[in-house]
Amino acid sequence: MTENLTPLCQINGGCMGCCGHDFLSKEKIKEAIRLNTIEFENKSPRVKAQFIKFRDRNHPSNLRSGVCRNLIKKNSQLFCPLHPTLHGGDDLRKNHCDIYHLCKAAKEFSQWDKDKQNHFLKFVKSKNLDHLDYSMKMDNNELLDEFKLSQ
Repeated sequence: MTENLTPLCQINGGCMGCCGHDFLSKEKIKEAIRLNTIEFENKSPRVKAQFIKFRDRNHPSNLRSGVCRNLIKKNSQLFCPLHPTLHGGDDLRKNHCDIYHLCKAAKEFSQWDKDKQNHFLKFVKSKNLDHLDYSMKMDNNELLDEFKLSQ
């Protein structure tokens, strides 16, 4: 649900670390998202039932190159068309995704004081990562581990 969002979910073009696992490579991720987007556009969801039909076209554990089949790209932005912010608060991810997932970095970040949080945000920004590299490095804890070593 949206209450799980932290600033870490939105920076660097958005993190997709919770939208899959065992990401193979940037190229495979890009291709998976491209195919997901084509499938979404071909279904042209307009009403809730069509979004659910799009969601249920595959089992939740049937990932494409480690990527959730519902992750798409529109206007250069990655997003989930099932997200509650797009449906007046109705979370179409329920019973399909782990909507309460937070990565290790987000969990730890929420426990830090504001100064340490700001330091981590500056640290991430200094890396100049695109959204895919950012997502993969958040997912595998690389950024968190590197930040901790720099302390």
